[in-house]
Amino acid sequence: IAVVADATKLDVWVEDCSIVMANMHLMADSLGLGSCYIGDIIEHFEYHRELLNLPPYVVPAAMLCIGYPTEQQLSRPKPPRHAVSDLVHENGYSLEKSHEMSRMLSQQQGKEGEDLTDWLNRFCNRKWNSEFSREMSRSCTEMVKDWGREE
Repeated sequence: IAVVADATKLDVWVEDCSIVMANMHLMADSLGLGSCYIGDIIEHFEYHRELLNLPPYVVPAAMLCIGYPTEQQLSRPKPPRHAVSDLVHENGYSLEKSHEMSRMLSQQQGKEGEDLTDWLNRFCNRKWNSEFSREMSRSCTEMVKDWGREE
């Protein structure tokens, strides 16, 4: 299947790519394989385009590494998850659940009743206000600019 991507359909083809990646992850798991989604492939667009010899309008939107997990990976504890009842909204969005986010995060982090402001600020700075995040935004901008250039 070939898809011609342009900047006006960016959301559609990124969603399609995400759906394919999720299905590949599930298929790998069903075969006893581990997988790791690498979203950072969007960084350094120009480098990856050259490395992978990508033609115009083809961008590295996602990468999935698949392989057999090591014994250590199989035996390590899974990270704590939120309760399904906290996450699922039935027949509409429940604003009350949004107000419970602080409680949910503190339980997940094993810090019930604690103020998570410092933790949230560190997380935000590490994830969204970082050089990594700025580079990802720059690369995405360059991908879109590239579509407007004449061949």
